[in-house]
Amino acid sequence: MLLNELSVSFKCHSSIGNSLDLTSMMEEVIRTFMQETYAIYGASYLLTNGIEKIISIGKEVSYNIDNLPNKFNDDILIEKYNTHLNILYYKLENALIVFIYDKNINLNFIIAMYKNFKRKLNLAIDSCLNVMSLEKKNYELNILTNNLKEEVKKEINLNKEKERQISEQLKIIEMGELIGNIAHQWRQPLSAISTLASGMQLKKEMNILNDKEFFDDSNSIIKNTQYLSDTIDEFREYIKQSHRKKDLIIQKRFSSAIKIVTSSYKEENIKIIEEFMEPEPLKINLIAGELLQVFLSILDNAKDALKNSINEVEKWVKYSIKKSSKKVYITIEDNAGGINEKIKDKIFNPYFTTKHQSQGTGIGLYNSYDIVVNRLFGKIYVENTKNGARFIIELPLIE
Repeated sequence: MLLNELSVSFKCHSSIGNSLDLTSMMEEVIRTFMQETYAIYGASYLLTNGIEKIISIGKEVSYNIDNLPNKFNDDILIEKYNTHLNILYYKLENALIVFIYDKNINLNFIIAMYKNFKRKLNLAIDSCLNVMSLEKKNYELNILTNNLKEEVKKEINLNKEKERQISEQLKIIEMGELIGNIAHQWRQPLSAISTLASGMQLKKEMNILNDKEFFDDSNSIIKNTQYLSDTIDEFREYIKQSHRKKDLIIQKRFSSAIKIVTSSYKEENIKIIEEFMEPEPLKINLIAGELLQVFLSILDNAKDALKNSINEVEKWVKYSIKKSSKKVYITIEDNAGGINEKIKDKIFNPYFTTKHQSQGTGIGLYNSYDIVVNRLFGKIYVENTKNGARFIIELPLIE
């Protein structure tokens, strides 16, 4: 196996099972597999009760999914979508994965990789389904809780004996609520343990696990298991976390992105320059991680463009965050020479991914466009400067 194929296989393998939420877990798997194998569209379906879409990424395309489970003689099915695209279907025990590739991409390594990950994918999906079942039971217990609380009020007014009986019933219901809290509180450490253990196993199988990595990962697993143990006594006072949107500081989100890319930028001798940073904290309402993903995508594309640039001057990326009226303007500029005007209006198109890799564009920019425009109700566009390309993001601020 080539080094590049080994890297792709490791990244795809590591994306499996990092969450006990089925949608989040499959979104990470589909997104990683698409980025690493240059798919232009990816989707996953649940097969436990008919065919139910879990997640899809990329431009929506029309294909008949209803009769596919009956067509499989093997786990893999390949169909031609049109003259330049192929659809790859991969059937699991309880799920179906769909990817669309350019016809020029060799699918042999990709198919072999999918088959090698079959067992882990099945286990990860089964774990998510078990959590979903637990959450359903918790929901039913919550309904029962509300009903019983009303009954408690009535029984207290009748007599003390019934009050004692209702008190016993409430203990059972509180236990049900406790189970629901455990399911949420333990997701992150359990995912971390699963990731570390699977990573150690993969490295061991490839004979690349050294003593330092073994002890570091083992200590992390021990730390997470100790955390699980320590939180048992705190569950009754635990406030259930919400997956809803919350207010975040844009400057902090961007600083986090800079920290993530700093090492890779240093390897390529790329300087990061802050032109202007608004001193006033700028708040925006969104799900944590979405804006960070946009920043990382643009910064990664700038790095790729500079890496492939023949410009011999000092390579740099400049950024600024400014407030104007009720909006914030975020700019990220590089000195890689700019984007060809003939293709500049196509860089947010997912079909552009496999044909212009040297431009540093692809599915990441398409996802960034989707997040900024469709989820954050802002704008994102690119313009050429005398130095290179400048991405501009406009976002509405919280009043």
